[in-house]
Amino acid sequence: MAFIAGVSFVLAICISLHLFATKAKFSIARWKAKWHHGCQDPPSYPHKDLHGKDLGDLSTEAYKERRFLDFNTELFQTYGPTFRTITGGKVWIKTKDPRLSKAIYSTFFNNFGLAPIRYEVDGFFGDGILVTDGDHWKQSRALIRPAFEIAHIANFERLHRHVKRFMELIPDDGSTIDLLPIFKRLTLDLSTEFIFGKSMNALSTPNASSKFLKAFSTAQSGVVMNPATRDKDWKASCELVHNYVDARVEEAISRVYSCDKGLKEESRYLRLSDELAKTTKDRKVLRYQVLSVFSPAHDSVAVTLGNLFFHLARNQSAWEELRKEILPTKSQELTYKLLTSYKYLNWALRETHRLTPIAQASQRECIQTCILPIGGGIDGQRPLLVEKGTVIETNFRAMQRDEEVFGKDAENFRPDRWRFIRPSWEFTPFSGGPRICPALRLVYIESQYIAASLIRRFSAVELRDPELRWVEDRRLIYQSRNGTLGSTSINTTFSILNKLNGDKQLSRQLHSSH
Repeated sequence: MAFIAGVSFVLAICISLHLFATKAKFSIARWKAKWHHGCQDPPSYPHKDLHGKDLGDLSTEAYKERRFLDFNTELFQTYGPTFRTITGGKVWIKTKDPRLSKAIYSTFFNNFGLAPIRYEVDGFFGDGILVTDGDHWKQSRALIRPAFEIAHIANFERLHRHVKRFMELIPDDGSTIDLLPIFKRLTLDLSTEFIFGKSMNALSTPNASSKFLKAFSTAQSGVVMNPATRDKDWKASCELVHNYVDARVEEAISRVYSCDKGLKEESRYLRLSDELAKTTKDRKVLRYQVLSVFSPAHDSVAVTLGNLFFHLARNQSAWEELRKEILPTKSQELTYKLLTSYKYLNWALRETHRLTPIAQASQRECIQTCILPIGGGIDGQRPLLVEKGTVIETNFRAMQRDEEVFGKDAENFRPDRWRFIRPSWEFTPFSGGPRICPALRLVYIESQYIAASLIRRFSAVELRDPELRWVEDRRLIYQSRNGTLGSTSINTTFSILNKLNGDKQLSRQLHSSH
């Protein structure tokens, strides 16, 4: 027994020495690499513990108080454009430097991935394009991208029909209305018809899609939560959404592989689910690919429009500029060519995405140790060694409010700033590089069409809410906590405008939620 104990002790010593030698060897190699390339570490947050719980607690508090976005901006103001933190015992590097953003999302694209952060076998998005890397992601991208390449110019008849129904829901009697839920019902109908070939008819009645939208919102919220904090409601919401998508997938497979010619040709419109079904019959693959498309196609447009009208209600001059641009073509049908000719409307949407981007930040985990040419040192000007397992978070919101790029009034909504600036990686509300959002152009065109329709019809925007702040509400993306409440009426105060333009007034009343 003593002999065995002695052998065990010697073995333990050997293992410890081996681990120590390996660690020392790694540390020496790391030091040599940093020295050879002139790397420097960025400033570090002064944590009080090894797991970063102190900063995590402050972030949680800010999140509950709906000031998480401003809290992150304050961190950059204190520690610089790039700094190091600890989250859950793992090294995180937070940055608002567009050069570092370009390195991560483009130049060193293959060194960083999403899967280590987001992928869950039984997660809401499964193994869809939003959560995977490598060959799996490339295959998903190859399936989805072609449809989006033509989606922004195809099926304008779909926009005509659904926006017409949307406009009929806006009252003229001065009653209060929240535009954001109606935007969501509209874009739900648009996206379900584009993806599945038939809409959910969410505009038919407020209750037609309320259960689905609530489940979809809950499921999305859980994606950014710690799995341990998810409850039964989250699982039930995921199941409800998955069941709906699965049923539509079965319909697509039936259409694609049916011998009935009439069934195959029942719709002349682009139908994304059918295009995907042509490539595989795997139900789970199709579920997660469709869901990965459905999320940005539906939510992005609705939230963008809600933010746009939030800003316009507080900037009368911008509203008037839009009217000047769009009214001369009021008698013309809204087409792709006409919409793309509206420069100021495009600027207003860019300004909306700049100030209130739907994706406020994005994370990537280093999957292969590399040396980035920028981001190190106190000022972020030196090379930066990024080791495998390190997470880099790019804060788009802080980046897009940089006064050196966007002017001293970068915190203000001013669309005409886009007349003079041509930012590159300083403006990436839809990310950049190979993983840039494939729905980007679709979001812009649908947003332009719906906004132009409202601007053509209503002659004025009036702010009645004393609360000027945009209050955050976080799910997978960020939207306005206060919604886009308002009222529509024919107001004698604007009788001259109404007489000249023959339009009705859109007066919006935004209320804080307490």
